[in-house]
Amino acid sequence: MPEMDGRQTEMDRALRRSLTAPVPRLSPDFHERLSREMRRRSGPPHPFGPVLLTAYGAVSALTSIVVMRGQGLGWGTIAAMTLGSLATLELARRLRPGPWRWQPGGARRA
Repeated sequence: MPEMDGRQTEMDRALRRSLTAPVPRLSPDFHERLSREMRRRSGPPHPFGPVLLTAYGAVSALTSIVVMRGQGLGWGTIAAMTLGSLATLELARRLRPGPWRWQPGGARRA
């Protein structure tokens, strides 16, 4: 029990020291520097990016359909599951807040 009291006392001291320390602040030009660095690091979008993404989605959907059909599911269930997934993806894309929303061609909303 005394060991616990010692730890508690140490923790109290550490917390008190941290509360009296100055509050860290970002430099005034932090956002400009961050934006500049992000622009420098992000290159132009890959020219085949949207095509590759579409092809990946098509192959994934086709593979899922073949597997579901092989499991004996009916076409109605397969269509509902496939279209439901696509609808959920579109809904999530539309409801995503903020300026980082994906735009065709790699452009971002400001």
